[in-house]
Amino acid sequence: MTIQIHANACSGCNYCTISCPAEAISLKISDIAFPIIAQDLCTSCGECLYFCPNNVFEAPELAAPPVKLDRSYDVIVIGAGIGGLMTAAGLSKAGKKVALFEQMSFIGGKYTHRVYRGYAISTAAWTCPGPNSRIGRLCLKLGAPIEWVTVHDVKARGDHWVVMKDGRRFTSLDEAQSTIVGGSAGMAKVYSWISDMYHPGKCYSDEMTTREYIRKFISENPLYEQYVETIITYCFASQTVDNFSAMETKRAIVDSIEQMADWGTAVGGTGAIVDGLAKVIHDHQGVIAERTKVDKILVEDGIATGVRLADGREIKAETVIHNGGIHRLLQLVNEHYFPSDYIERLKHVIPANVAALILGTHIPLLGSAHSLLHTMGWQRTLNCYAPTFFDPKLAPSGKHALDVFWVMQPPYDLQHELELVLAELREVFPGFDEKVDIMIPMFFTGAWTAEMAHRIGQSGVDRLDPVSPIPNLYLVGYDCIGYGMAGDIIPHGVERVLYTILGDPSYAPRDEKTTIRAGKWFKSQVFRLMALGQRLKR
Repeated sequence: MTIQIHANACSGCNYCTISCPAEAISLKISDIAFPIIAQDLCTSCGECLYFCPNNVFEAPELAAPPVKLDRSYDVIVIGAGIGGLMTAAGLSKAGKKVALFEQMSFIGGKYTHRVYRGYAISTAAWTCPGPNSRIGRLCLKLGAPIEWVTVHDVKARGDHWVVMKDGRRFTSLDEAQSTIVGGSAGMAKVYSWISDMYHPGKCYSDEMTTREYIRKFISENPLYEQYVETIITYCFASQTVDNFSAMETKRAIVDSIEQMADWGTAVGGTGAIVDGLAKVIHDHQGVIAERTKVDKILVEDGIATGVRLADGREIKAETVIHNGGIHRLLQLVNEHYFPSDYIERLKHVIPANVAALILGTHIPLLGSAHSLLHTMGWQRTLNCYAPTFFDPKLAPSGKHALDVFWVMQPPYDLQHELELVLAELREVFPGFDEKVDIMIPMFFTGAWTAEMAHRIGQSGVDRLDPVSPIPNLYLVGYDCIGYGMAGDIIPHGVERVLYTILGDPSYAPRDEKTTIRAGKWFKSQVFRLMALGQRLKR
């Protein structure tokens, strides 16, 4: 049996290599990436047809039989990424009859992992901030059974390690930041800036950039601007200080300070979060249909009424929720159902072209005290996370894992990008090649993967309202309203949808509550006093 490969559709995500049970697929990397099947290893199991988000593989004879479904549901959710799972869990828990459709053979989208040679290989989301994150708090609210491990459990701070091209190495953000801003005098300015971030009454225009926001408090320090770009805008959103807004930075930094006190991850990695959410759905009689592709969102008299599947079946629903990204939305809904300005907005989003290199090693590259590393001064800024710092079972016994993430630059030559990063890693880690057992490169380019990686040319309130212009059609995911650290923005939009549909006050916007705003104001005053203390040291 010959499986046809549409190589021009490949985004380079490498899901096929890490998922093939026979290890028959490899990723050929040149200026682009495309999969190759070793015919002597291929068992024609057909699994590859459902690993790829871009449907690169085709073999109709190997297609899975249709999943048994009812003709109608209260709610249909398209796409079982973290946003779709949280939404389906909340609605099914509230008593709604829910069906969640996923075209791939696994759920979680970019927020899970696949096991390859004993290593948990992330599908894109390289960390979760822990139980106090937005994801952690919403999972708790939904009743998802998730066990967390934090810095309190591992008895180490798990701090950020900052390495610079000029040879300087800082063992914590405190050390790096204090050095870069020039000691107490500089830190007084930093604390004044953080005080402003916490103050709920201090707001700025959508046009104000992060660089402009920094210079309002710390002027004439390009190295500090690069530091913020490395630690915050690149790490959280794949953006520069010139295209990330001041308000987005304000919220993201406050989120990170709040969450780092309980910094950690789920036992079992992001896959455990996905499993916990799936359990909530199943326990409340919800349906998760994998290998089930939606071809069209049905709209009648201007109102969403259900979906048509790739196998021709039409499934009706009172509510349809889309969690498949902007490009897919335009494929599923005829454009004339949307206002023209909305269509223009969708067509002009800017995807992020990012990449990751997953390393399996026999020595912990970050040592025993660090879970994160950031590099500054090289051609590529690397943000690295060691998932085995918190959960050693995410690698084979005695082995370790490191996820290396970076934003690619035009013209997005994938082989060149990989060569640049490997050269940088060899500078950062002496004897790098002797310490590494496996390397899995992953590239997120093209419509689906880049669009849903870290940014789509929007931030904060510029993202899409979860309530779409079409009645009964809602949107969730990274492209919807939300703010904070990377994928941790997603629960904001999910809760907005749940609150709109259910009217449940437990899903009301948390950040707008008087008690939350009062708490932030109080912390703003604390940082103001800390700034004063630093000035008195001079």
